[in-house]
Amino acid sequence: MSASELRRRIRFGEFVVDVHTQEIWRSGTKVKLIGQPLQILLALLEEPGTLIAREELQKRLWSQDVFVDSNHGLNAAVNKLREALNDSAQNPRYIETLPRRGYRFIGQVDNVVSECKGVAATPAIPEIGVIVAAPRRQSLALLAKGRNFYVPVLVGVGMMVLIAVGIRVRQDFPERRTETISTVTPLPMAPGQEAAPRFNEEQAKRELAAKMTQAKAILVSEHTSTRDREADSPSLRFTTVVSHEGGAAGPQFSPDGRQIAFMSNRSGPWQIWVSDADGGNARQVSTTESAGTPRWSPDGRSIVYDAPMHGGTYLVTQLVDGSEAPRPLVEGKVPSFSRDGRWVYYASERSGDAEVWKTRSSGGEEIQVTHGGGFAALESSDGFLYYSKSDGYQPELWRIPIAGGEEEQVSSRLRPRTWASWTVTKEGILFVEDLPGREPELSFYQPTRRELRDVVSLRSAPFWMGASFDGKRALVNDASEREITMVDNLPRLN
Repeated sequence: MSASELRRRIRFGEFVVDVHTQEIWRSGTKVKLIGQPLQILLALLEEPGTLIAREELQKRLWSQDVFVDSNHGLNAAVNKLREALNDSAQNPRYIETLPRRGYRFIGQVDNVVSECKGVAATPAIPEIGVIVAAPRRQSLALLAKGRNFYVPVLVGVGMMVLIAVGIRVRQDFPERRTETISTVTPLPMAPGQEAAPRFNEEQAKRELAAKMTQAKAILVSEHTSTRDREADSPSLRFTTVVSHEGGAAGPQFSPDGRQIAFMSNRSGPWQIWVSDADGGNARQVSTTESAGTPRWSPDGRSIVYDAPMHGGTYLVTQLVDGSEAPRPLVEGKVPSFSRDGRWVYYASERSGDAEVWKTRSSGGEEIQVTHGGGFAALESSDGFLYYSKSDGYQPELWRIPIAGGEEEQVSSRLRPRTWASWTVTKEGILFVEDLPGREPELSFYQPTRRELRDVVSLRSAPFWMGASFDGKRALVNDASEREITMVDNLPRLN
């Protein structure tokens, strides 16, 4: 089998996928899988183990000028894919669902060495033992461009392989550690990460960016495009507090900062777990069919989350000590408590588009808060309710006075990576930026002065984040949603 054919065929379990012909076999027998289900599988196979957002899949499958209910269409296509793979949403072998976010391929992926039924075998080319992966989201797309494309590529790959075989550097880290860094020095690698065995262009860019950061200290305000990094701030500490192959996401500090709540599917479906702030004494709290997006009550005794019930998604409150059964409130999703604990904010589409509503934490009265779109609302200490304008990526952040009044956009420059990668603190808004050509950045926005400051670069772009209310500590996920890292000693930003 030629090198180009080898890279066009992928095996997982008893299945083999030919990316070039877009065919799939099961134990040598061709499987009938075409159209959108097949395109979803190819997209997931581009990055095994990585979350592929629902929005991204919808953009791949439907153009913007096509009027279709893409949410239901995507659900139907994924169901057909699972049926063809004999997979299960409850106990997945290949396609894992991350509720309201997207899907992840969790099966073991290998390059095919043997032929598929009906495909003539060709003489094998001796392998050197190193296969260089194509760049992110490009490998499968480039395969469709024909063999002529691979002539210069294979030459380049061969040279890289020779370098990799001659020079190999390995650096091991313990499974769990705490590290101290300065905000103006290049960041260390993540726990468990290995040094690259060959020249890494992305790493070189990061090192160059870190040196440029050292050379600049630039102020950012609403009326300028410059940025400032606190050069005299205390040293930052990065500590991996939760790490589990079963998943860890959506971290949130308790009001006193001694505990964290997070989502994990280590026991099966995604559920709410609580642990000490350092990750110790982890225990499952929720007992519903599944659960997500936890938020603490102001007294730290309860957590509110959303869970599937009665054919919909409902808000559920749960005592952390487990002394009472879960208590459903109303239909809705992405809840949070008001600062006095009397209300629970949530998103609902009952009026058409997603809007922010609130209901009493004891149940009963329901009041619509926004009328121009709203999602993932958080109440601050400065008299405002902040919220995302959408449930997608890089949403606008808006606010409305808690006592009532007109809504306003917080800042046109304030665009967090996702609806879940920002939070309010005593001093302002801490959020994750993911701008083109830059590393993901933990940044801070001060609404009164309209100042935007970079805090520290992150190793990967998280979907989720949380922070202590005093703004001294932040919690961020890794991109695969299997680790939660605490960033401690954040500089004073007000």
